[in-house]
Amino acid sequence: MLGEPEDVEGECNARLYIGDNYGDNHATMRCGLTPGHTGPHKETYLQPGNDGTVIVTWDVDEKE
Repeated sequence: MLGEPEDVEGECNARLYIGDNYGDNHATMRCGLTPGHTGPHKETYLQPGNDGTVIVTWDVDEKE
């Protein structure tokens, strides 16, 4: 899919824009939890340009 997604009626439709950190068309997330943790991976950071905190969670370590 290219471009902005369409809004879906009955859903929040909020957006989060994640930057391409290495110029390779990817935005890399890095889990900051302790080694061997249980549950999903998690990265937390302050959103550039405002005071919002972003929390991203995911299940699979793509390094493996």
